[in-house]
Amino acid sequence: MKENVFKQKKMLKIWRLSLGVVTILLVSVLAYGWWDSSQWTGAVQDSRVKIDADMVIEGVDYTEVRKGKKFWTLHAREAKFYSKKGQTLLSDVNAVVYLQDGRKLYIKGDKATMHVSSKNIELFGKVILKTGPYTLVTDSLHYLNNKRIIMTRDRVIMTGNGMVLKGQGLTLDIDGKKLRIDSTVDCLLGGHILAELG
Repeated sequence: MKENVFKQKKMLKIWRLSLGVVTILLVSVLAYGWWDSSQWTGAVQDSRVKIDADMVIEGVDYTEVRKGKKFWTLHAREAKFYSKKGQTLLSDVNAVVYLQDGRKLYIKGDKATMHVSSKNIELFGKVILKTGPYTLVTDSLHYLNNKRIIMTRDRVIMTGNGMVLKGQGLTLDIDGKKLRIDSTVDCLLGGHILAELG
């Protein structure tokens, strides 16, 4: 009888000890899980802050029309609209500017910013402009929508009809058909330097 009582007390102690260990483990797991989930919540919130655009659209096409006449069209792989800045950030941009005589200017850029109110566009990255046999390469171009002027302060290289022209800065009046290279022009024709203007 005494042995049974002794065994029962011993089993009770073991059971209480086991229950204590399980309780400690359970509390530890819950505390770790709470801490771990709070860390993940912080990380998710941080990633959401990085996506600060009001709207993101894949595959964008835009056409500027005045008095029923196309002035320019634009296609971008992606557009991010920022309402507070009044800007749209575009990726992989291809644009066509229509000239009065029916010819077209083709412009390609890695990135671009379009100002919503003015429709002015700044292209940057590798920017390529083509018309007829001529190709112009530079790091940035600014298109002033109302004035129909394209400009840059960066280095430009223009090729076409056996000519290579290098300079710094450019202004192109689309409707006035005037092109001006601002400074340091090297012009090569048929492999010979024809002019070096400072």
